[in-house]
Amino acid sequence: MLALISISNSHRDKIDVGNVEINIKEYPTYDTTRHAQLTVLAQNSDCWKCPFIEIGHVSPVAGNRKNVTIHANHTTHLKLTVAHEENSSTHLLCAENVSASEHAYYQWIVRSSGDQIDNVSCEFVTKYSGVDGYMPILYMFVVMTGLALLWIVGKQIYQRRVGFISSSQGESLVRADLGTGSTNTLPNQETEQKRKPNRLKSLDVFRGLSLTIMIFVNYGGGKYWFFAHSSWNGLTVADLVFPWFIFIMGTALAFVFSSHHKKGKSKLKLLLQIIIRCVKLFVLGLMVNTAGGRGNDLNQLRIPGVLQRFSLTYLIVAVTELVFAGGYIKQIATQDAKWYHRLRDVIYFWPNWTIAILLLLIEVIVTFFVPYNMSGCPTGYVGPGGISEDGRYFNCTGGVHKYIDLMVFSYDHIYQHGTCKNLYQCAGTDPEGLLGTLSSIFLCFLGVQAGRILVVYSSVKDRVFRWLIWAVGLGTIALILSHGSQNEGWIPINKNLWSASFVIALGSMAFLLLSFLYLVIDVKEIWSGAPFIYPGMNSIFVYVGSETLEDLIPISFAVSQTHLAQLFINLWSTAFWVIVAAYMYYKDIFISV
Repeated sequence: MLALISISNSHRDKIDVGNVEINIKEYPTYDTTRHAQLTVLAQNSDCWKCPFIEIGHVSPVAGNRKNVTIHANHTTHLKLTVAHEENSSTHLLCAENVSASEHAYYQWIVRSSGDQIDNVSCEFVTKYSGVDGYMPILYMFVVMTGLALLWIVGKQIYQRRVGFISSSQGESLVRADLGTGSTNTLPNQETEQKRKPNRLKSLDVFRGLSLTIMIFVNYGGGKYWFFAHSSWNGLTVADLVFPWFIFIMGTALAFVFSSHHKKGKSKLKLLLQIIIRCVKLFVLGLMVNTAGGRGNDLNQLRIPGVLQRFSLTYLIVAVTELVFAGGYIKQIATQDAKWYHRLRDVIYFWPNWTIAILLLLIEVIVTFFVPYNMSGCPTGYVGPGGISEDGRYFNCTGGVHKYIDLMVFSYDHIYQHGTCKNLYQCAGTDPEGLLGTLSSIFLCFLGVQAGRILVVYSSVKDRVFRWLIWAVGLGTIALILSHGSQNEGWIPINKNLWSASFVIALGSMAFLLLSFLYLVIDVKEIWSGAPFIYPGMNSIFVYVGSETLEDLIPISFAVSQTHLAQLFINLWSTAFWVIVAAYMYYKDIFISV
């Protein structure tokens, strides 16, 4: 035998979720005068234009043993080569593609019947096929569905048995909780309506759903790759939620400013409120950046962040809506018979749309056409850098996006642990960087457009039809820009850079989701929106709390690194904040910034 290479994924003796552990056990039985060493190389199928990387050697030393780990969320391509001392050349002995399931254990046996390369053979043996790592998702879904049914049945039984609520009243409460609605008026309903004014539940549910998923993926998402952010280009579940939050913020803004314009509130006073809110959000974001063991050293404080992105986006969009108020006034004051009045949600807001499109064009032009002074980095580069493309642009991660952040904030004040670090070995770029704010502003304007449709049109048919038109149109544009490809399009879909195709694609999805929630919750009243409506009503408090207290008991506990254990604890941590939000809701505690 020439060598025995043991390959395991979360093997019992050392659990390492999401990675493949390569154990190289060496045998000094081959002719070391002809063969200097065996080399194991690996390549992840998700790594775009990446070379094979050396992950270990089998050297001619008796008893030597070496363990190395490679990233293996996708198929891993393995090669075994041999180097010659005579002419310093290498020869491929064998290759294998590994898609290791959880706890799987394999052996790659390399045999030689002589001292010639032609006499070497490789055999890949499955010692243990492992378990289906996705089954915990099914288990948790069944458990959560069961708990939801128990909650509904238990609440119904309780309400029917308590003395101060009649059976008919209890039935109405249950129907209301399920979202089916009720024509009866309970004694405390008038008070409830005063405390919680009539509003579109679907907007709060959309916000709460986005926030709940955001908390879940931030806490680990069960260590599944699709609950983590994309390494570079592409979309995962984790990439959806923050942009949707931006979108729904814009939708709510349309309601707010429509109401302000109707009441004739002072623009100067509103401007002051906007600035104060932006400052609060920015400061809260800086505080979050120091939480969770990140440190409070001002010399290394990260300046960009999620709430900072909210702050800057809100500032530009809100000021635009404040200054260019004519659209709200025209669509209310006139019922013009001209054909373009049917497009009044767009036509009468042309200054707002001009600004939105101009900002997105600036982002695209700067990204692809403006030269920048970063050594070895070409104009228009938007790749991950690192080992991609054989490492030719190793320090160019994000191109001009990273360059602008370095110039404005400096390296010590931006995010240094990008999602591309493990796969591409890149230095990373800040996902909430300055240039990407321009495209997030455009996404927020798309949210405002969704809100304008709600404000301008009262018919359910008109609202849903227009939302679906926007969804299809934006989706088509995103497909054209990205060529429907992860990496090969004109503008790849990229959350790290908030590329134009990314925000347009996310806008399309948001219009679709809003249409669904609006029909199910507000129109048909099939679902009350619980439990997502609760965090949606206290979103900033819940987000800041989840970010700053994530390591504390009873929010989280140290558990084993299996998918099942990680999924359970991450779901519990998320459920904890939903329960807190529900308690605040029923106690009429609403904290806004």
